[in-house]
Amino acid sequence: MSRRPRAPPPLRASKQTKSKRRTSTVTAMRILLLGILLLCCSFSLTESAITKQRSRKKPSKDQQHRDLNVCDFEQTDSPLFCYCNDNKLDSAEDANCLIFKKLELSDPIWAHFNSQLYIHKLSFIVRSEGEISYIPTAVLRQLKHLNTVSFQHAKLEAIESQSFGTLPSLSTIILNKNNIQWLKWHAFENLRNLTLLNLDENDISELSRDIFYELPKIQKLFLNHNNVSVLHDRAFEHLPTLEELELNNNKISVVTADSFKRLRMLQRLDLRNNLIAMLGDRCFAEMPDLKELHLDQNQIKFISSKALDGLRHLKMLRLSENKLVTLEPDFLVGTPSLTLLDLRDNQISTMTFDNIKPIITNLYNNSSYFYLDGNKLICDCKLAWIWGLRNETRNSKLREGLEELTCFLEASYESRFDTGEDLNRALEIVRNTGSRHGDYHARQNSMDETYMGDNDGYEDYSAGEDYSVGAQVVVEGKPSYVKHLFDLKPELLPCPQPTHEDVMASEQPSSRHSSSIFSFATGGGAGQIEACAALTTILLAVSVRACLT
Repeated sequence: MSRRPRAPPPLRASKQTKSKRRTSTVTAMRILLLGILLLCCSFSLTESAITKQRSRKKPSKDQQHRDLNVCDFEQTDSPLFCYCNDNKLDSAEDANCLIFKKLELSDPIWAHFNSQLYIHKLSFIVRSEGEISYIPTAVLRQLKHLNTVSFQHAKLEAIESQSFGTLPSLSTIILNKNNIQWLKWHAFENLRNLTLLNLDENDISELSRDIFYELPKIQKLFLNHNNVSVLHDRAFEHLPTLEELELNNNKISVVTADSFKRLRMLQRLDLRNNLIAMLGDRCFAEMPDLKELHLDQNQIKFISSKALDGLRHLKMLRLSENKLVTLEPDFLVGTPSLTLLDLRDNQISTMTFDNIKPIITNLYNNSSYFYLDGNKLICDCKLAWIWGLRNETRNSKLREGLEELTCFLEASYESRFDTGEDLNRALEIVRNTGSRHGDYHARQNSMDETYMGDNDGYEDYSAGEDYSVGAQVVVEGKPSYVKHLFDLKPELLPCPQPTHEDVMASEQPSSRHSSSIFSFATGGGAGQIEACAALTTILLAVSVRACLT
């Protein structure tokens, strides 16, 4: 019986088979991963190509807004159209925009300002069919280079808090003629470079505290032609750098020192055409640098003797067209630098030397101005100092203005001035007015013939009309004549009920002489009149001699 052959051991064969299978699996996995990787790359490239293609076909929203240039906008139905100095993208510096229709804050046209981010000067003018009732704060904030912005003929009604944001470069805001009624708390705040704010010709009725806040460079504030009747204390206290403040043509009736608190650098204050009735003590003392004070066309009847205290740098004081009747003797003591004083068209009956003494030497200069015409001056010795000023001043225009002054001479004193021909001729030479007044004697004789000794033929001056020289009027119940002051002889001017204040014992400094021009005794009334007459005659003689030589 034969033996079966042994089978070879299977161990080595099994190991080889497993190794081959493992190698095949790894290779397959590598191929699979490579395929997946290639597929992903293909998808990525395809998506990128599609994205690029889409971007070419449809720009982004921001790009759309930039492509729609606000300076080159062609849609005819747009509510806004801007004229720019350069229509290229991001090239305009000056844009003037007209609003033709009602413009809502949500209108997409506002987004197109993103196409011109370098605008320096931007203005909006609302045409008759247009309307805008807000400040587009978000639009302005993105214009980082904006220097000047203006709105005109809008219906803003109110300026809300921080309406202009905190634009770092904004220096000028012009908001005139926009129907503004209210300025809200901090309406103008934190505008670090703002120098000028114009709010003229609106309907603002009240100025409270903290409207103007953190404006460290503001220099000019204009609020003319509004309806301001309430001016709160400290309304401007956050504007210490302000140099010009204009509040003319409003309804302000009361001003105090607190009205202008902390305006230490203010140089010009315009309060013309308001309803101010009086000026109390030191009401402008918070403005020590003030140089110009305009108070024309108010209702001022009284000025305290200390009202102008602290205004040592004041050069110009305008008080024309008020209701002043008398002036406190020392009301100008606080204004030693004053060179222009305008008191025209009041109801002043007299102005004594004590009134003018603090500034008299200033009026000798060529650059000085003094206006007193259009008042109700009474022809008496209280005005005799005007002859001295006329002779001392080097300002020909001031001299001519003084020579045109008229006054009311009580009819009972008229006969005093019927004098000889020689002296009248000398007076005419001093005046150097030629034939301006006509024949002096003929006028005097005509008035003498007309005067009947009672009120017949005299007009009542209370009507406030402007009477010509020679007119016969009733002043304070007394028949009077209208005279040119310099047609009268100063030594014969009446001095009714003289007092120590009225007497011209006050020394008027001379620009040419060390001695006083006027120096009078302080005795009884008759002695004062005689001294006045004697010394004024000397003055007249000196003046005539100077002119004749």
